[in-house]
Amino acid sequence: MQLKSQNYTLLRQGEADDLPQSAARRRWNRRPIWQWIVPGLLAVTVVLALVITRAKVEKDVKWDHHSNLPACPQYPALKAASSDREKLEKEVKDAIDSDKFFEKSLKNMQGAVQIPTESFDDMGPVGNDTRWDIFKDFHKYLEETFPLVYSKLEFTPINTYGILLEWKGKDTSLKPYLFMGHQDVVPVLKVTESRWKYPPYSAYYDGRFVWGRGASDCKNVVIGVLEAFETLLEKNFIPERTIMAGFGFDEEISGPQGAQFIARHLEETKGKGSIDLIIDEGGLGIKDINGATFALPGLGEKGYFDARITVETAGGHSSVPPDHTGIGILSQIISAIEANPYEPDLTPVNPYYTTLQCTAQYSPDMDSWLRKTIQKALSSKKAAKTVADYIASQDISQRYLMQTSQATDLISGGVKINALPEKVYAVVNHRIAVESRVKDVRANLKSVIESKILPKFPLSLDAWGEVSGNTSASSVGQIFLENFDEPLEPSPVSPFDTDAYKIFTGTIKQVMGEDVIVAPSLMTGNTDTKFYWNLSKNIYRFAPVRDGGRENAHTVDERIGMKEHVEGVRFYAQLILNSDRS
Repeated sequence: MQLKSQNYTLLRQGEADDLPQSAARRRWNRRPIWQWIVPGLLAVTVVLALVITRAKVEKDVKWDHHSNLPACPQYPALKAASSDREKLEKEVKDAIDSDKFFEKSLKNMQGAVQIPTESFDDMGPVGNDTRWDIFKDFHKYLEETFPLVYSKLEFTPINTYGILLEWKGKDTSLKPYLFMGHQDVVPVLKVTESRWKYPPYSAYYDGRFVWGRGASDCKNVVIGVLEAFETLLEKNFIPERTIMAGFGFDEEISGPQGAQFIARHLEETKGKGSIDLIIDEGGLGIKDINGATFALPGLGEKGYFDARITVETAGGHSSVPPDHTGIGILSQIISAIEANPYEPDLTPVNPYYTTLQCTAQYSPDMDSWLRKTIQKALSSKKAAKTVADYIASQDISQRYLMQTSQATDLISGGVKINALPEKVYAVVNHRIAVESRVKDVRANLKSVIESKILPKFPLSLDAWGEVSGNTSASSVGQIFLENFDEPLEPSPVSPFDTDAYKIFTGTIKQVMGEDVIVAPSLMTGNTDTKFYWNLSKNIYRFAPVRDGGRENAHTVDERIGMKEHVEGVRFYAQLILNSDRS
């Protein structure tokens, strides 16, 4: 109706007035066909343009989800707010930087490393498995080494060996800070002991490093936090806000009896969202990248999913085998999975996206083409994909910051050399990209098997209860897809514009140097923080150790540099001093 009335007004006004209504209609109906089509096309074009523009705007908003922030936001180093605070901070710094403290800290670290608090994948419940008993020795050691911590702070043992310390603050309206770490270490295999430069539990000090299992993962964190507490208590310091420490004892086996119990206790006693800031081990520490120094805290973690693939076929004598045994079919499934890897992708959802923006902005020695392409990725998905593909082709460790990984780590099948295997299985480990979910990995595995395997073999597929493929009597067997253990979705990504983040990063620059660029990053592994998501949105995984100061975690010749360790103690102490800001 709008088009009709508009064209009607194009008639000479007088002629239109003289014509009866029916004649005007006839004049309108006799107009050339092109006068009908052109306005219609114009209208359709306008509508389509509006739709496309709106879609593009929505797409851009979704792409640039940090549009209110700079590409790499930096917050200034914190400074003492008063002369009294400045005096206290100087006293604490001088105490930690002293030769006396260094020698004491060295003994503290050596004593901690010398206690082999190993955790094993097959550990039974606390109280039923005597391998947990070593933690009694470790607890006794901590109580003797940090007398003020254990006499002045509230200590709550959680599930026997979990440690929860609470340092009551003056202002109960301020939410607490929580420092995390874990007491356990990965086992030292007997066959590797001879390969160590120094015995793995000797805690030998060579004038630079303390050598031993757990030195850098993460007894340096546990001891460093407690040393910071003890030093401040020696100065009779009382924090404004409550300061807490929570140390699990089975992080290396996913924390089911340690951190999970501590987190549950905190939720029950403090409530959800009750912690303002959580600092745990992890992150990439402090590194020099293309001519600049970066602190790289982990603001998120990839997800975790183990999928078991089982092939069941008829048994029989190996002298009359089918063309493909169950092992042969399973091997083709594994081959098909490996031939169809996930693609690297780079989106603003991923903290590594911000890491790259920071390096592009602040690294003077970065290749100019890469710098420009990274910066272009702020508004271009195509540029972001170019960056992702390029980096993935250059560095495998960085590739998996941008894509879901898949690795077949377990395989089992066959019991006798002359008997066809009736049941074989493999387990594929996935570390899920932050943009993806467990259901996406399941769907991908199902799709690969349905498209690459089922057309070749008359098999049925049971994928988490959903059956497809050949389900008739002619089927020669079945393929099952199921969970191997409890999956974990990618973590929430912590913000980098909150007061807690500004205090945290301002402390990094205050202690490590104002020239340090803090770049949000991502962890490919998981820490105990996976149990703490309900307690705080501000969760940062950061071991305050410079590059080269910690080496070989989880392997032969693990060690921690004492100079770097002491600097880490300063960071923890200063963050506690800064905790009264809000």
